[in-house]
Amino acid sequence: MTVRPADLLPNAEFVSQRPWLERAAIENASVRRIKVGDHLLFLFENRVSVTWQVQEMCRVESISSPAAIQHELDTYNALLPSVAADGSAELSATLMIQYTDEQERDIALHALVGMHEHVYIEIAGERYPARVDNEQFNDTRVSAVQFVRFPLPAKARREFGDLSKPAALVCTHPALSDRATISPVCRGALIGDLEG
Repeated sequence: MTVRPADLLPNAEFVSQRPWLERAAIENASVRRIKVGDHLLFLFENRVSVTWQVQEMCRVESISSPAAIQHELDTYNALLPSVAADGSAELSATLMIQYTDEQERDIALHALVGMHEHVYIEIAGERYPARVDNEQFNDTRVSAVQFVRFPLPAKARREFGDLSKPAALVCTHPALSDRATISPVCRGALIGDLEG
């Protein structure tokens, strides 16, 4: 279910409640965060994260007109996980390529060209490729922040919900190859997000 204008607080009310809303957003993110190796961080999105990001944008940019708020909602609602009538689903994550040294990061962003073809979610031994917006990469450099979707056929969605079957995030790029198991706590949160 998308976030609607009625789900947002007026800016003044958001500012007054921001400290505890921020804590809730951080707690929400903590169970949806997966580090793959030393340099890839996936943060899976849901209604809480999207609502927080829209509210923050409205606060920081002093956005108050209904049209501008709707634009932010349209942009961020695209990050929500989704379920189709046929039982298939898509998980959605923000992928951050992290290097503390700026020069090292710049070198890596050039070396990781083509990474979009090497990111998968692996469920019960089968890999499902990520889908990345074409505007987030080019022939010479990738973006340090990318929005990634993981389309799951109905079978994969069912297996993801079965915690006895292994699940992991995998990157097979020659310049950065690693994997991370998706914990039962994270999987439980993501399954809940898909179930709405």
